[in-house]
Amino acid sequence: MTISAGFLYKIFHLQPADNWFESKVREVGKIKLPMDDAPHQSQIEWWYYNGHLSSESGKQFSFHSAVFLVNSMTNHMISHVSFSDHLTGKYYTDQHRISRNPSINTENRFEFNLDGWSLTGGNGKDRLTDSSQDFGFDLELSSTQPPVFHGDDGIISLGTVGSSYYYSRTRMAVTGTIRIANTTEKVTGISWFDHQWGDFSIGQLSWDWFSLQLNNNIDVMIYQLRDKSKHPVLYMASVTQNGNTEWLQDTEFTLVPGKKWYSDTSGANYPIEWKISIPKKNIEITTKSILKNSEFNARLTTYNVYWEGPIKIQGSHSGNGFMELSGYSAER
Repeated sequence: MTISAGFLYKIFHLQPADNWFESKVREVGKIKLPMDDAPHQSQIEWWYYNGHLSSESGKQFSFHSAVFLVNSMTNHMISHVSFSDHLTGKYYTDQHRISRNPSINTENRFEFNLDGWSLTGGNGKDRLTDSSQDFGFDLELSSTQPPVFHGDDGIISLGTVGSSYYYSRTRMAVTGTIRIANTTEKVTGISWFDHQWGDFSIGQLSWDWFSLQLNNNIDVMIYQLRDKSKHPVLYMASVTQNGNTEWLQDTEFTLVPGKKWYSDTSGANYPIEWKISIPKKNIEITTKSILKNSEFNARLTTYNVYWEGPIKIQGSHSGNGFMELSGYSAER
């Protein structure tokens, strides 16, 4: 995420929620896989996927699926799923919230299962399912690249907000089936995976996050984190190719928002087109939303709305990606 599908703004307004996330990361050590694929005892943790799919009939789809764990006075699990039909322009969503952790006592993997929805896996071999009324999918994912450890060997500093463990699998091969209403099709595609955890303040941030899979096997992640006053907290990017990752500081790339889409539902005005420049990598691209209305209404589970959807990449490079935007709602 992302700082991923991430930071859930008001997610935990259960009392006394404001006190849940004010401590800093107390864990020590670097990330070890597959051990750290499993759940931790951190106050906040999430597993996140997005992906682009093609059917045997040539249709294009995309999805995101994420699970969030909160460990404090009580344990909570929240799942968010979206599915986009690029031909019809329809954006489907599904969400759950329960007061327990379904993946307790798992080692080297995670196993979240609930009411026809599941997110399971470990060591880069994962499975995602959803069986809601309007759509569904059953997808097998397999990592094709070494994992990317963000920041300092998998630990990123968020300033006064705290610190976080964070790694990604930037290019996972996908096979499986998707269903819209009563029609099922076989699909293949590429997915992006994020896993992040720690004891940090999530209610203080808004962000723009991009995962970009370019046509020459370059994977780019960019994120801009801001505090409540819209001041920068952390602007960083990574460029991964052939298993090698280079980190870029905020002076080495630019993000310029363009066309916006206004949501009548939330009052948010989201920038859905961006110009991205990474001169040292000869990357000069424009990203455009594939479905303008990709706003996820999560008021039932995390008390917020955000934009989460597929994007198309044009310019010096082509490709597909995903974008997540938070902090644009008029409610915030």
